[in-house]
Order: sequence, then C-alpha cells, then structure tokens
Amino acid sequence: MKTKRNILFLASWFPSDKSLFDGDFIERHAKSVALIHHVTVIYVVSLDGISKIKKEEEQIDDLKIIRIYFPNKNKIQNQWTKFKLYLKEINSYPKFDLIHVNVTYPVGFVALYLKLVKKIPYVITEHWTGFLPQDPAHIPFVKLFLMKKIVDNSSYLLPVSDNLGNAMRNLGLIQRTKTIRNVIDFDIFNSKENTENKIPKFLHISNLTFQKNCDGILNVAERLWKNKYIFELHIGGNGDLSPFYSYKKSSDFTDKLILFGVLSQEEVAVKMNEANIFILFSRFENQPCVQIESFACGLPVLASDVGGISEVFPIGFGQIITSENEEELYQSLKNILENKVDFKSKNEIQLFAKENFSMQKIANDFDEIYKQILK
Repeated sequence: MKTKRNILFLASWFPSDKSLFDGDFIERHAKSVALIHHVTVIYVVSLDGISKIKKEEEQIDDLKIIRIYFPNKNKIQNQWTKFKLYLKEINSYPKFDLIHVNVTYPVGFVALYLKLVKKIPYVITEHWTGFLPQDPAHIPFVKLFLMKKIVDNSSYLLPVSDNLGNAMRNLGLIQRTKTIRNVIDFDIFNSKENTENKIPKFLHISNLTFQKNCDGILNVAERLWKNKYIFELHIGGNGDLSPFYSYKKSSDFTDKLILFGVLSQEEVAVKMNEANIFILFSRFENQPCVQIESFACGLPVLASDVGGISEVFPIGFGQIITSENEEELYQSLKNILENKVDFKSKNEIQLFAKENFSMQKIANDFDEIYKQILK
C-alpha cells in the first residue's frame, strides 16, 4: 500500500476571483498530484472592493483548495499581510511532509521560511517566461538575488521545459533539475470523430498579448485572403479583443474572421475538434498548454520554434517555423491549403499526448521526486 503524503501546494498564481485563468495550469498539476497524495493548495491574494479578509474552501477528493482574499493596499503592506496570512493558515494544519512551490517569486519566501524554521523541504515548479532572454521583462538585481536564495534552499527545481531550466541556470539559479511538463485533462481534451470542413478552419486561442504575436497571424491571413485562398481564421481567448474588432471593421474579410472571447476548457476542446490546424506564432514560450491540448484532440499545430515547443513535437504533428517569420508562416499555411502537407492521424497524435501529458503520468513524475527527497 503506497503511503499517501501530505503535500502543501503554494502558488504565486492560481485561479481566483482576482483572475479566473491566472495559473490554471498550476491547478491541473495539483489535481494530478492529488491522484496519489493528499494535496492542500493555499493561495492568498489581495482583492479590490472588499473591506475584510475572506476565506473560501473547496474539497475535491484528496485535493483541498483554500483561497484567502484580503483588502488591497499598497505593495509593501500587501506583501507583509500576505506572508502573515499564509503562515497563519499553514500553522492551523498538522505538519506537511513537503511543500511544492509553484512559480518561485514571491511565494517561495513562505516555503523558505518554513524550511528554515520547521525543516520542511520544498521543490519548485517554474512556469515564468520572465527568465527567458526573449522576454522583455527585466529582473531587477535585488529580485534575482532573492530568487537565488529561494532556489538554493530548495530540494529540486522542476521547470516545465528544458529551455526554461537552461535559462534559469544561465541566470545563476542552479539546483538539481528535472523537467516535468504541463498536464492535460483527457476527460475534457480528447479526439472526436473527423469533421470535414467545407472551408478550412485555422484556430488561435491565447491571452492575445505581445508574446503571442497575433498581429503576425493577421498579416499572413490577410495576404492569403487577398491571394484568393479560402479559409476561416478563428481567433480569441481571455485577452483584449478590441484591436481585432477594429481590424474587422476596416477589412474586406470580416466574414472569414471569427472572433470569440473567454472560453471554458470544454469550449476550447470543442473549438480544437472543429479546427483543421492550430496556429501558435509566439515570440517566446515555455511549454504552452494549447500545444499539448491540441495534440490531445488530434489537432496538428503550426508553431514557432521558441522555448520548449520543439522538445515535444514529433515529425508529422504539424510544423515548426521561425518566430516572427511571416513569409515562412505564409508558405506553411499556403501548402496546407493546397493539400501539399501530410500529417499523422488523429489517433497517433492523441496517443503521444496520452503517453506524455496525462494526469497519471505527471503525477508519477512528481511522486518520483517526492520519494527521492522524503526517503
């Protein structure tokens, strides 16, 4: 009988009333680990519009999620309040066997304190693109120094891509490292029967930021439309759609540009099953969930060669192109529309996804690390 450990998940990002989609991939990691161990997620965050501390609890089998909201003040006061609330909540439980930090800064300070005071070991899963040289975010010296202290005292660093691990190492964030990737819920993302679209559908879903280079996608799509290629571009997500609506007003291709807003995971899966190819023309990435979710639906992906994308991209699962190279994207989509490209079958693509990104697979990967530390 396998011993169930008590694992504390601490997250710098997590879905909450402040942001429904912030760190949803961390929630999926927590659900995975809860297949094997008792997992308690504690997430403390400031919130506008409240006058007192508010606490919410959610129990799903062996996963307990606690969200604590407190009134938003100034930055320094918020950090101190957050730290005290974390410790107060954690101290109300019997001792945890291990702490799993998700995104080093700032919640890693809580784990560092508990390691020094209560001798509880911790591991770090990292998702932040800010460590990548392509990300315009600049890490101040003091912040980087503090991150090094947190990483130095951890037992393992678990980036979601090899590329991210190398980027952290180049910044002096050095620790025993193993890549453990994002996870897919196959109850939601799975391959349906083949649908024959009369008009090919290209799909892009993201937060629609500079990172995702949606302008580049539109530029290429407009060029294809002007050259008389027939297709629909479906684009949307949990970002600012106003520039896209402005584009529709001034474009001759409004009926071929389909915009949509925030979708549930179930609705994302439906979109993926209705599409012919997913476009991911990012400027920088770690290991994007939409890539492996597309694979879970048997959907080929046309993606930039950035971050960890190519690390899990078998031949025939789509095509890797150079980031920001619109000519290359144009030629790739043109070849698809002219039926000059063959992809692997839906079943082959989905099987790869199940073997590498299922909740049980990722849970087992984490469990191996936990056992090394706790033996």
